[in-house]
Amino acid sequence: MELPNIIIPTGVVRNGMTVREGFRECLSCGVPSIPHVNEHGIVDGRFSIRETLCRACIPEVMVHYAHLLGDAPGCLQIPEVHARHVLDLQLDHFVMQEFFRIGPDTAVAKTVALMEKHGTNSLFVINQDQYIGVVTIWAIAQRMLEL
Repeated sequence: MELPNIIIPTGVVRNGMTVREGFRECLSCGVPSIPHVNEHGIVDGRFSIRETLCRACIPEVMVHYAHLLGDAPGCLQIPEVHARHVLDLQLDHFVMQEFFRIGPDTAVAKTVALMEKHGTNSLFVINQDQYIGVVTIWAIAQRMLEL
């Protein structure tokens, strides 16, 4: 297996875009996160569905005690009005500065090892400063099934 056969091309997000736009791009490409680029087109962070939902919809104390919560929704639901409000927010506040990158010639085994080391399911493929796409653990598994 070679990495170029597994890379998923995606768009990027920029300051001023909405959470809705970021979610749409991630979901249309089937990836959990996409790069944030600065005004010079250089990747300087990542926009993640999981991180955005956690930060916008779930209090930190709820995450800490998640194992103690019951399964019945009760008052733990996210109201639709709040969900619509979150989608209209600028995504700038949800961009994470930390992101993990690999080059286009990185071995697939090293890619999986780096995902495990960093506790992530995806890595950005960047050649010098040129963003190419995302590699996900799911894309690697899919490619394995195709062989």
